[in-house]
Amino acid sequence: MLKIHAYVAPSDVHGIGLFAGEPIKEGQTIWEFTSFFDRVMNREEFLNLCRTLDDRALEHLLSYCYKRKNKYYYLADNTRFINHTENGFNVMLRDNDLVEVALRDISPGEELLENYFLSYDEDDFFNYELKNISIQDYLRSRVLQDE
Repeated sequence: MLKIHAYVAPSDVHGIGLFAGEPIKEGQTIWEFTSFFDRVMNREEFLNLCRTLDDRALEHLLSYCYKRKNKYYYLADNTRFINHTENGFNVMLRDNDLVEVALRDISPGEELLENYFLSYDEDDFFNYELKNISIQDYLRSRVLQDE
């Protein structure tokens, strides 16, 4: 759950993004896992859920879910709108995967940006999306490969 005031708005980085609605200090927690809002699934739980979804719901799940250390995290609040950049990112997950912090002071109105390559597993859907690989191909090649 977001621990700061933030808002969703058009982004120069990608579509829409999440922006600071207040000054944020370096090291301040901006998001913390909250079981009421967020969900963590192991591979089996995630696959079982994927099997029950139609293509549209599956696209939603993969767009707002990230994979880290072989666990799948689904975010239900606006944290899911934090965009990716390789340079100039200002937030990052801590090692425990349950807290995201500001890497520097962030001004109101500034977009919150994360380097997905440093935060998520190499086979997270984002990496396939960058290569224009469809959800179905992603599932066939990575997620459902053990079936």
